[in-house]
Amino acid sequence: MRQRVRVFAAAGALAASALLVACTQQPAGPVQQYAGEPKGVEAPARSAGGAAFAVWLKEGARFAVTLYGSSSCPPTVDTFEVTGGNEVKLTRAKVTQKACTADYAPFTSVFATPSAIRIGSPVKITVASADGTGDPTKMVLPPYGHD
Repeated sequence: MRQRVRVFAAAGALAASALLVACTQQPAGPVQQYAGEPKGVEAPARSAGGAAFAVWLKEGARFAVTLYGSSSCPPTVDTFEVTGGNEVKLTRAKVTQKACTADYAPFTSVFATPSAIRIGSPVKITVASADGTGDPTKMVLPPYGHD
């Protein structure tokens, strides 16, 4: 009888640990990336002239960040993390091409909204370069449902 209790206790502890790990993992990168602005969403007026912006998608289940840069060396995002409260840090991927066209085109990265993010509050987003140099791009994603 004691052997069964130990087996059930161990199985329960293992299941609880797996559930805890699954609930606390943060997405490590975008779920989708593509050239252009977010599909099915009108870009905010503040993006006129090529300013980076973020919008909610799928009723807050996802969010998109649009950055502008060369179409042949698009500004892709490699990783992201929740840094505290309603703050997210994105890190751009390193550009491996040596020569990039001198145009200025939008490129969108889409992310699953982590459970730690409150979609009813503004989200501060910082986009850092891959090598940590230069000033980061900063933007605020308005609360879901507010324009």
